[in-house]
Amino acid sequence: MDAVRTASVSRRWERLVAQLPDLDLCMSALGFLSPIGTPSEERVRSMARTLRRRCRGDDVVKALHLSYRKDVPMECRHAEDFVARANAAKLVLHLQSETDPREQEDADTAWSLQLPPATTELRLVLYSYALRPPRIHGPGVDTLRSLTLHGPTVLCQQGLLLLTGLLLPSLQDLHIAQCTLATSIDITSDAMPRLKHLDITDVSVMTDRTRAAINVLADGLRTLRMSCHMWSATEPPSQRQMFSLRSLFQARFTTYSSFHLRAPRLQVFEWRCCYTDELRIESVGRLSGVAVEIAAGKVTRRFGDEGIRYVTIEQRDKLMTDILHGLMPGLQPRTWKDVKGYYYLICFEIKLYTF
Repeated sequence: MDAVRTASVSRRWERLVAQLPDLDLCMSALGFLSPIGTPSEERVRSMARTLRRRCRGDDVVKALHLSYRKDVPMECRHAEDFVARANAAKLVLHLQSETDPREQEDADTAWSLQLPPATTELRLVLYSYALRPPRIHGPGVDTLRSLTLHGPTVLCQQGLLLLTGLLLPSLQDLHIAQCTLATSIDITSDAMPRLKHLDITDVSVMTDRTRAAINVLADGLRTLRMSCHMWSATEPPSQRQMFSLRSLFQARFTTYSSFHLRAPRLQVFEWRCCYTDELRIESVGRLSGVAVEIAAGKVTRRFGDEGIRYVTIEQRDKLMTDILHGLMPGLQPRTWKDVKGYYYLICFEIKLYTF
């Protein structure tokens, strides 16, 4: 903020601000020790003047990092103006809210995000389960190539429009991390015809009874990485029992109801510490990299849980068998005649743990 105040009176700072390739604007931030925890319209207006001054020049804004609170209408209004005015190629939004997520309904938390035409990379970082993914619209939808959804939020049928009900014709990279599934999700070529890289990291299910499936039906997909170390870890039976706190938004142990994969051009497959009741791999391409890591052992208990739950050796072996059975067509050349005069390098890693 000292730089912003100086820029309003110093011509030298004004010229420097007009040349900044990346802008990082924080309207307010929750936290016990946060110096800007209280919303301030004066502070936000100062940022607006700085952004207008920056956009007067000919140099484009390459990246805009914007932090604000969705439960403060004043900040939301200015955020929409900041996004449109900057027209940045990379847009990173950090969203917070003090609203109690237990009192929120999906209809009340629905919101939309209009992407400017120059935006090709969007990263949404959510810090509260009271927030839901937005409905993306605007001219930037047709040019968006990279999308990241990161942080504690619930993916449900109403809040998953950006993944299942929206056409993203240019999207190539999709990363979903640390979210919670309340229902099944479908990632298909119909909505994302150019999708090449998909990362699903530490995505849990809502409760132990939640039946949530992940269906990946992407004809152009090249790389798939699945990992869930945070919510599907196991322990040796001999180890002293560890307890964790109960949560309204994560199951005791994440197990997807089913996982369906159809990716005829897939080249890299990684599956680390993920579990599913049913796994079906319909088709893959000629694989150049495979990593599978699953374990049998004791599930971490939460306070108040009755009994001890295990991932048995039989469950682990069945999952491994299903994975290898589905990947086998991509682990060998179509005909041995193709091997003559060529060398095929396959990185193959399998980890089986028995505690």
